[in-house]
Amino acid sequence: MTISLETSRLIIRSTKKADADFCIDIWLDEKMGKYLSDPPREKAGDIYINWKESVEVYDGCYYFVAVLKETKSHVATCSLVPNDSGVWDLGYCVHQDYWRQGYATEVVKELIKFCTIKGGNRVTASVAKENIASNALLIKLGFNIEKEDEFRKSGTEIFFDKYIYSFELFSK
Repeated sequence: MTISLETSRLIIRSTKKADADFCIDIWLDEKMGKYLSDPPREKAGDIYINWKESVEVYDGCYYFVAVLKETKSHVATCSLVPNDSGVWDLGYCVHQDYWRQGYATEVVKELIKFCTIKGGNRVTASVAKENIASNALLIKLGFNIEKEDEFRKSGTEIFFDKYIYSFELFSK
């Protein structure tokens, strides 16, 4: 299953094996992956090697990369996980070279459109409370805090308080 979405500056497409190293590098990076549940690079195990081999197989999660239309340079990773009740869980991580340039906004808006077209009724996103930029983005786009919780960074004893945001869709 290959999906390709477009914004004015980006192509958001299904992740391919050739993109896997970019994805893993961004997720396991100390700075870019700080607020993700992925482990630090030194604690990452076989799950990432196995994921690289199966990334093109749909397993209930839509994995995407966002690339610049003009240069095809990688900008971000993002994912959507639908459930049977029409709720889609959203995740995204923008490469630090592209922070504060509106790319996260573009990605999230386009993924919301995708969820709507697919018949979703709500999008959720979990964000560490300390992640000021991501919290501001979701609030700007109309997400509301649904509840508070915490998560542990995999392979560590690092815990983050988090907000779970919700965005109601008006599906067709």
